[in-house]
Amino acid sequence: MTVTAAGLPECVATYLTTPVAELAELSDSVFTPDAVVRDEGRSHQGAAGVHDWLADLAANFTLDCTIRRTVPGPGFVVAETTYDGDFPGSPVDRYLHFSIADGRISALTISD
Repeated sequence: MTVTAAGLPECVATYLTTPVAELAELSDSVFTPDAVVRDEGRSHQGAAGVHDWLADLAANFTLDCTIRRTVPGPGFVVAETTYDGDFPGSPVDRYLHFSIADGRISALTISD
């Protein structure tokens, strides 16, 4: 697994720093084929589900992510973030809980 200068797995650093409009294109290289994303009470499973979730975000919203803090551990990263954009309730603080397997994100849970 490649680790960035900030001590984050490359897949997490890519997810956190890539504009949302470009993430769907990168989903296969960032997420495992059987990854699951949990966001706003819904689950998005597998490569197609994650890709569609990212494409839907990009089609409907402009998002800017400010990373406030990251806590990497063995096989996981927790990121404290603030999202700002053209969505109801903006800006919002979110915790992103990443599980990492084979250098890619195997699970992502986004919570308040």
